[in-house]
Amino acid sequence: MNPPTLIRRFVNQVLITTILLSTPVLLAGPVTYDTSKEAAPPTITDNDRWYFNIGMPGWFAFLSGDIGLHGATSNVGVDFGQIITHAAGIASISVEARKGHFGVYGDLLYMSLSAGLYGDGLVKKANLTVDSYIADGEVYYRVWESPRGWLDLRAGARYTNSFTRLELTSADSKVNQAAAQLVAAANQDLRDLLERLIHGALDPNRPPIPFPPLGQDEKLRLLRFIRDARRDPVTAQQRITRILQTQLNRGHGLTEYWTDPYIGIGGRYKLSKAFYMTGKVDVGGFDVNSTITVQAYAALGCHVTRSIYSELGFRYLYDDYDNGGYSYKVSTYGPQFTAGIEF
Repeated sequence: MNPPTLIRRFVNQVLITTILLSTPVLLAGPVTYDTSKEAAPPTITDNDRWYFNIGMPGWFAFLSGDIGLHGATSNVGVDFGQIITHAAGIASISVEARKGHFGVYGDLLYMSLSAGLYGDGLVKKANLTVDSYIADGEVYYRVWESPRGWLDLRAGARYTNSFTRLELTSADSKVNQAAAQLVAAANQDLRDLLERLIHGALDPNRPPIPFPPLGQDEKLRLLRFIRDARRDPVTAQQRITRILQTQLNRGHGLTEYWTDPYIGIGGRYKLSKAFYMTGKVDVGGFDVNSTITVQAYAALGCHVTRSIYSELGFRYLYDDYDNGGYSYKVSTYGPQFTAGIEF
């Protein structure tokens, strides 16, 4: 028997064996499996996810109102152009984290302003500096959510810190002449004479930046020192000269800070796939520190991409604070542009 014949016989036997072994399986139909005991695959729902939002708000703010100190008041009317002109530094950021219905939110606004006032009296120059911090921290609960939007109940606290400094430079060429006038003046004319010599440089009624009348305290201090020096006519002029040189070439600082609780609501409504309306409002103070503080924000938003968004809106903040002779009744308001990322 030749080899090809042997190979054909071997192949035929293999085929016959395969058909015989497969017949019961083919006749039995498809095999079914009992999956009742298998573990279900894990599912991830929206409530299991963390959501984060980081924003960079740019607030084109205007300030108006009154800032007072020991009975003297500065009437503040500062527009955004003045703020930019006198800005030494501006920074703002907001952050948010949420899981399920609960979330936390915080934002910080820092602003540093400086300006110089020049006079032709005893005070040749007065440098004004303001460093302000406004920080909000809150928790919120999402009471309603749908594909069209959501609504949150919010509660938190607002921290305000304002540091102001007045740096003085005297006109040395006028000090001796002013000292002689102060020695010769009658007691009842001393205050008015000092006002004329200073020419109001220490407490401008409408400062170029939101600045309290710090010069009011300095004028009262000068008046006490001068009256005390006048008691000895022999040394009065020499002593008043030293007083003017010392007191009108120094800095005066004031730091005020307070925290107010607040409650509010916030929400969003979807206009289309890309555009939405958003807003929030809160009210607080409740005489804990401020008599009242109110903030409101409304904006039109756009999702540039799935994660990146931008908003154009209007923001308003009012504080009515009065404590220890310092009062701050100021409205801060203006358009705000925000760019941010959600993930």
